[in-house]
Parts: sequence; structure tokens; C-alpha cells
Amino acid sequence: MRLADLIGQTRAVAALRKAILQDRIAHAYLFSGPEGVGKSTAALLFAQALNCERRMPDDPASGCGECRSCTLTARGNHPDVRLLTPPDDGETSVIPIEDIRRGFAYDINLRPACAPYKIYVLDPADRTAPLAIHTILKALEEPPSYVVTILVTARPALLPPTIPSRCQEMTFQLSGTEAIEHHLLTLGLEQTTAASLARLSGGRVALAIRAANRPEVLATRKALLELCADLHTRGLPAALRLAEDIKRHARALARARHEETGPEVQSDDRSEESTPATTAPADRTLRSELPWCLDVILSWYRDRLAAARSAALFSTPTIESCSTPAEGPTCAARKTSPLKPSWRPSTASSTTPT
Repeated sequence: MRLADLIGQTRAVAALRKAILQDRIAHAYLFSGPEGVGKSTAALLFAQALNCERRMPDDPASGCGECRSCTLTARGNHPDVRLLTPPDDGETSVIPIEDIRRGFAYDINLRPACAPYKIYVLDPADRTAPLAIHTILKALEEPPSYVVTILVTARPALLPPTIPSRCQEMTFQLSGTEAIEHHLLTLGLEQTTAASLARLSGGRVALAIRAANRPEVLATRKALLELCADLHTRGLPAALRLAEDIKRHARALARARHEETGPEVQSDDRSEESTPATTAPADRTLRSELPWCLDVILSWYRDRLAAARSAALFSTPTIESCSTPAEGPTCAARKTSPLKPSWRPSTASSTTPT
């Protein structure tokens, strides 16, 4: 995959390609935008393009994807490309300050081992240890000429204002439905499935690909929507149990995701012998899936509010029909006319108090 192959990010890709072609690489970039639109992928592709050993003649602004440098970057083994991330997927997990100090602030003083640039990717940049902010600022102020830092975040407002001011910002946007559908078709999906996933993704390419590779994602989404739709008929007890239902579906998603890559997630029934060390992996996997489940509930609630508002705007109350037919056609004409205020400003001259 090349930098030009990013889906729905024409403006950001054009700016990065222009910087490569004109050899005007900034010392720091801030990749901001919604979750799942390709920011992390763009950071790695940009790193490949900067350190590529043989750029293609037809596309000199992208990495070839086949040389030793591009292959090592794609595998995450390049000695001059450092990816700094939190140790797990939990929302409260942060990039440790020791990783920032040793793997970034100190390491930038060492010249590249085998590439023109040393590239550091902090993903997500808003989840760094609070004590590491000063270290990052100092590294961004006077970096060596061979250092390129890429900060990736979906929540730039959580960063101190001094950090974005030292970076060149690249804004990534939600992709169009047609572009996502076309990409899913190239992956071998049927037309109906691709169109459905493209609409449900909400412009997030990563979510569409994830749902295509994991059928349980769509099944969980359908189950959550059915739970919400039945709340008004099931009463208050069902509403109070909704949190447990969401937790159950999130745990099922986490278990399905780790069937091949890790140990099975523990069940809700924890024995008395369970320790914090044994339950920590299950808690982390649960936290990794809960945000998506809650987002499904939020989207359902938002759609219901929008539908109710639209119904209120398009339903205009009318004057009731006359109680007696003697009032004639004047009342019949007023029957379907919209309500108008009956108050009129007084035309009588006001008296000035003496």
C-alpha cells in the first residue's frame, strides 16, 4: 500500500506528497481526525516514503513497499522508526514516561543507523504520561535535522496548546460512503454487503474493514439495537439491566477477537481465588470493546432524537373545526390554516403620566 492509496484523504495526502517532492519535511507533524480514518496508517506510509531506498519513477512521493527499509517499517522492526504506544488497549493506559525519555528524548541525539531520517510516531499522543509533556516539548523545540516526529490523535483538544503550535497539523476527515464501498469491493465482498458496511461505518474505513473481517461485529450491533428498541416495552428493570447487557456483548467481542491471538477472556463468574493479576487481562480486553458498544447505543439515541425533532418540525398544529355550522365559510377557511398569534399591538395612544 502506498501513501496515495489512502481512502478519502485527498487533502492530507496531497500535502504530505508535496512536502516529499519539494524536500521540505517539517520536524514535527500532528495527524488529527476521527477514529478509524487512517491516521496511524498514514504515519507509517509517510515513514516508508521518507526512508525508501528506491522510490518508484511513476510515484516518487511514495515508498516502494518492497525495499529493505519499507519492509522493516511495515513489520515494525526498522531501527530508525520508533512507534511509541500505550502498553495495552485500556482507555486509562498511557505511554510510560520512561519510554518517552529513553525511546524519544534521549534517542533523538543518536544519528540514524541506516536511513536518512529517524522517525518517531506517538500514537495516540493524547495518552502520554502527564510528567512526559515537558520532555516532549523540549524534544520538539530544537530537534536534530534528521528527526521527524509524528503525533497521532483523535482528541487534539486534550493536548497542551504548546504542542500543536510546534507541529504542522494534518487534518484527516471521514471518508465518503462510495469510496469505502469501492474499497470493500476490491477486498472481495459482495455488492450488498459492501454497501451496507459502508453506510454503517459512518465514514470510518477501519470500522468497515473490521466489520468485514469479523462477522460478530455486525451481529453484536444488531443485538444492541434490538435491546434499545425494546426498552419501552420491557420497562424499568430492563433499562437498569442494560449496562450488564452491554458488558456481556463487549466481553463476547473481546473473547472472539482473542481466540487466535491470545488466551480466552474470563467469564463474568469470578471465583474467590481470582487475583487482580489474573483478572487484569480480561478487564483490559473488556475496556477495548466497551467504547464501540457504547458508541452504538449513542448513535441509536442520537437517531431517535433527530427523528423526534424532524417529526415535531413537520407537524404544524391547525385550528380545530368550528363547533357550529352557522359560522359559515370563514371558519372553514381558518380550519386548515396554521396557528397565528391572536395578540395585536394596541393602536390606542398611550397616555403620559403626569
